[in-house]
Amino acid sequence: MSERYRLVFRGEVLEGQHKAVVKQRLGAALKVEGERLDVMFTGKAVTIRKDADTDTAARFQIAFKRAGARLRVMPVADELEAVPEAAPEAVLGAVPKAPASQQPAAKDDGAFKLAPRGTLMADPVPPPRKPDVDLTQFTLAAVGTVLGVPRVVGAVAPDVSHFTIAAPGVTLSDAEPLPVMEPDVPSWDVAELGADIGTLVPMVEPPFELDDIEFELAPVGTLLADADDADAPQAPDTSHLSLQ
Repeated sequence: MSERYRLVFRGEVLEGQHKAVVKQRLGAALKVEGERLDVMFTGKAVTIRKDADTDTAARFQIAFKRAGARLRVMPVADELEAVPEAAPEAVLGAVPKAPASQQPAAKDDGAFKLAPRGTLMADPVPPPRKPDVDLTQFTLAAVGTVLGVPRVVGAVAPDVSHFTIAAPGVTLSDAEPLPVMEPDVPSWDVAELGADIGTLVPMVEPPFELDDIEFELAPVGTLLADADDADAPQAPDTSHLSLQ
């Protein structure tokens, strides 16, 4: 029986990747846009596939990695029931339809009318004008007349009088031979008979238990961090300065 996995995405991007760029790549790869794409980057767990085989899980993980995002692959048997779902599985491949206001208007057949018989639909194209060139000084040669004598360019033989022929077996160069490099042969193993070498195996997230993590819950309404004050630059000390 093949392993079954659950694919979960929490809006995580790989190191060195910009969230907006990753969001655009992932939307194009999954053909998702609008609110369905925004909900995938809220930080909440979004189930991409509830039940996937090994090959499907590996292919989705590679696609997310190419887009710059991290997809978590967890075994269905070890899955925790406490993982919330922010969007249904139908988030993939479901592109919302354009509103009725953006739909192309139906063609009105009554907007076309037939012109009366014999009516010209376009102005006639005038005949081409004859070139205003004086050709009286030109004459026609008789059939078979050679108008130009071709010039034969012969190949010039190089001067090899200063070359001599060495005896057979004579080394023509005094350069030392290049050392023979020992190839770096990796340690290969022979797979068992009938093994599928091309099978893709995903990186499975290890199971974890919330009871093993020691943490406490802050009271309701507690401000855990103030991002604006933490990132704001501190004012310099100017008490020792005076105006002249």
